[in-house]
Amino acid sequence: MKYKVVYIDYNFIDKRYPNSPEDGDRFFTYGWGGLYSRRFKKFNPNLKVECWKADSRIKKIHKKSIEEVNYTIFPAIKFGKLGYYSRSLLKHLKKEISASKNVIFNVSSIRHLLFYTVAFQLKNVPLVIQHHGEASAIYKSKINKGLKKLFYLVQIPFEKMAFKNMDLFYVLDKEIIPYLPDNNKNLKIDVSTTGVDEDMFKPLDKTEAKKMLGWDTQKKHVLYVGRLNYTKRPDMLIDIHEEFKQEGRNDIEIVFAGTERDDPLYDRAEKAGIRIYPIILQTELYKYLSAADIYCLPRYIINHAFGGIGMLLVQAMLCNTPVVGYSLKNFTGEIGKVGIYTENKNEIKQAILKICENKIHFDNLREIAIKYYSWKTISERARLEYERLLRDYYGN
Repeated sequence: MKYKVVYIDYNFIDKRYPNSPEDGDRFFTYGWGGLYSRRFKKFNPNLKVECWKADSRIKKIHKKSIEEVNYTIFPAIKFGKLGYYSRSLLKHLKKEISASKNVIFNVSSIRHLLFYTVAFQLKNVPLVIQHHGEASAIYKSKINKGLKKLFYLVQIPFEKMAFKNMDLFYVLDKEIIPYLPDNNKNLKIDVSTTGVDEDMFKPLDKTEAKKMLGWDTQKKHVLYVGRLNYTKRPDMLIDIHEEFKQEGRNDIEIVFAGTERDDPLYDRAEKAGIRIYPIILQTELYKYLSAADIYCLPRYIINHAFGGIGMLLVQAMLCNTPVVGYSLKNFTGEIGKVGIYTENKNEIKQAILKICENKIHFDNLREIAIKYYSWKTISERARLEYERLLRDYYGN
């Protein structure tokens, strides 16, 4: 079956990840849409794949073909937290709809104006949405008060209208389902996440990796990578570190990486004596994940409750490192084969001790991660769903 897939996204502006026009290919490829489109094309070379993005920093349309994906960046207006509106992208979308059939549209995220405006145009066209951890307006209205609550209440009617036109919604966490509009009985909801690049995360021998990083080879190391704020609750690991010190457990060391000096918990972690690293390049991260004896993502806070398993947990598995934390509930396979699911600080501490004291062992972690999370697996699943939708719409 011949068809085209168009991934629609926006250029997220973040000082940590340069993606302005002067940054070359990264301007086009950065972000979820840019990543998914390239990976899908790689494993489906006979299909046409495009990626459209909105960007509020440009005044004209930019185009480029990268890895056989045709990228188009459209000028847009950013309305604060509501997100992006791109008149030129919508105009191009209407032309695409009228000119051709056998097109699948895949939009990244449900929590922005670009999603609403695109979805409104796709009433009789296959529409797939990929969730990336964002909460629905319905959920946000329930957990907020005052003006914030009003901000999300106003969006609920638009969210409901957009969901009417959706055909397939890939979520990271099934717990978001009760907070979605229920006005589309034909909407299929499935769990799917970002794929992993197994070639980038090849495991090293743990002892050799520890030596490479200057870590004590006689100690066990628990790694957390990310900002030292409360989103993923690294404060729990600081508490555990302090308890280990009081208990004389100098054989276990907690390590933080990917931090910035102005992170809210940075000073507390530094005062506690935790080893801290700044941002680590993706090309270097495998060394840290290989050296660690455990990777831990403690828990998401209420405002970020639907973040899925978290790709760092999967990347740790690729490096043959077991994982601990609450987000492990979203693991596609059998949880007990890759780590220990925990719900609170005490459970995290006991899980760390159980693994560090060799009371439990985990085998074939890399093979398991590839089985469920390789880009090949995810792209194949997406292709089958796209073809099902096209048959439903056009009978091909």
